[in-house]
Amino acid sequence: MGKRNILLVNPSMGDVYEKSYIRDSVPNYPPLNLLTIAGGLLNDGHNCRIIDLNNILPPEAVYDEMEKTILEFKPDVVGITFTSALYSQCMRTISIVKKSVPNAIIIAGGAHASSDAMSTLKDTDIDFSVMGEGDFTIQEIISGKPLKDVKGIGYKEDGQILINQPRPFLMDLDTLPYPAYQLVDVSKYTAPYTNCRANPMTSIETSRGCAWGCVYCNKSIFGRNFRVKSPKRSLDEIKHLINFGFREFHIIDDMFTTKIDRAKDICQMIIDEGIKIHWQCANGIRVDRVDSELFPLMKAAGCYRVAFGAESGNQEILNNIDKGQTLDQIRNAFKLARKAGLETLGYFIFGLPGEKEENLKETIRFAKELKPDIAKFGIMIPLPSTPIYNEWKDKYIITKNWDSYGYHKSEQIYNHPNLSWDTLKKYYSKAYRSFYLDPRFIARRVARSVRTGMLFNDMRLFLRTRWFNDNWVGS
Repeated sequence: MGKRNILLVNPSMGDVYEKSYIRDSVPNYPPLNLLTIAGGLLNDGHNCRIIDLNNILPPEAVYDEMEKTILEFKPDVVGITFTSALYSQCMRTISIVKKSVPNAIIIAGGAHASSDAMSTLKDTDIDFSVMGEGDFTIQEIISGKPLKDVKGIGYKEDGQILINQPRPFLMDLDTLPYPAYQLVDVSKYTAPYTNCRANPMTSIETSRGCAWGCVYCNKSIFGRNFRVKSPKRSLDEIKHLINFGFREFHIIDDMFTTKIDRAKDICQMIIDEGIKIHWQCANGIRVDRVDSELFPLMKAAGCYRVAFGAESGNQEILNNIDKGQTLDQIRNAFKLARKAGLETLGYFIFGLPGEKEENLKETIRFAKELKPDIAKFGIMIPLPSTPIYNEWKDKYIITKNWDSYGYHKSEQIYNHPNLSWDTLKKYYSKAYRSFYLDPRFIARRVARSVRTGMLFNDMRLFLRTRWFNDNWVGS
C-alpha cells in the first residue's frame, strides 16, 4: 500500500508513580517495544517517528507538544502502547489524534489491549487492537494483507467487532529488528544513582516468556513459552546500544536465568569481548535459578545489581500464589549475590491471596532479614487476564476504573477477603518507613555511600522521598 507516515506513542508513566515512595528513583527507559516495531517499519521503507511523552517537560505541555507533532507529521497510522493504569492517557491521545488527523488509523497494543481486546475496541475509537507480540503485526495490517488473515488482532468492520485467531509466539527471537534508537534523543534517558551507575541508560531483552505461574502475573503478551535470543545476537544488541551512546543497560526479561548456562554464556562473551558497561537484572530473576558460579560471572561481566521477587515472608502465602519457591531458597539467593559483590533488590507484595495482618508483618521482618540494598513494596493489583483477576472479578473486585490499577495508587480496587484497604495502605507506608529508617539499614547505606563517593546523592534522594515528606497513606 506504499510508504506510510507512522507515529508511535509512548504514554507518560508520571501518573502511575505519582503517589509512589519510589517516584524519584524510577528509571526512564526508552520504549523498547516501540523501537523494535519501528525498526521493522523502517526496514519496509515507511516514515516512522516516536513521541515519548515521558520526555516532554514541563508535564502540562505533554499533550500540546503531541498535538503539534501530529499536525506537523500528519501520520497515516498512529500506534499506541498502554497498560491498564495508562488507560486514560491512551484515551486522551486518541482524542487528540481524531481531532488532528481524523482519517488516521489508530492501532493499540500492550498489556491492556492484549488482555481485553473486545472492550478496548468497543469502548474507544481504536481501529485495531493488537493482542500478544506485536513486533510484526502493524506491518501486516498496513501491507494490504486481508485483515481476516492477520493473526493476533481485533478490529471493527461494518459495525461489528471481529477478533482473529491468536498470533503464534515468535520462536526465533534473532529475527527481530534491532531497536531504532535513531528515532529518540538518547541523552534524555537517565536515572538517578539509586537505579543506575552510568547515564544514558536503556533496557534490553534477551528472552521472552516465563514458564512459572504466579497468579498475579499478566502473561497476555509473552506467555509461558520461554524463548531466547542467541548469546551472539544478545551480544550484538549490546554493541548496538553502545554505538548509540548508552553506557548502561537493564535486562528486562521475564526470566533471564531460566537457562543458567545460556546466561553464563552471555556473560562470558561480554568478558571475552572486553566490553566495559554497567548492567543489572532489573525485572528480577528466580531464586531457584541461580548457582554459585553465576553471580561471580555476572559481576565480572559488568553486572552490579540483581533483583529477586521475594514477594512474601510466609511460605503458605508463597504457595497460595503458585510462586514455586521457598523462603530458604530466597535467603540463599540473596546470600550468593551478596557474596559475589552484587547489590540486591527485593520485591515484596501486600494483599496476596490468603494474607492476614500478621503475614504483612512477617513480610516486613523478612525484608529486613534479607538486607537488600533496595526494597520495593507494593499492593497486589489483580490485572486483567491474570488468574487472580479471573478468580476475584465477580467476588472482590469493585472497580474497573483502570487508572487505579497501578502498583502505587491509593484508590481501592478490591475488597480483600481478610484485610481492609486502609490496612493495606497502612502497611505499604509502614514497610517503607520501617525498612529505610531502620538504623541498621542507614548504617549500611552510609558506609556504602562513603565507599562509593555517593553520600551526597544518597542524602539528596532521601530528603526528596515521600516517606520523609508526607503521610499520604498513613503511618
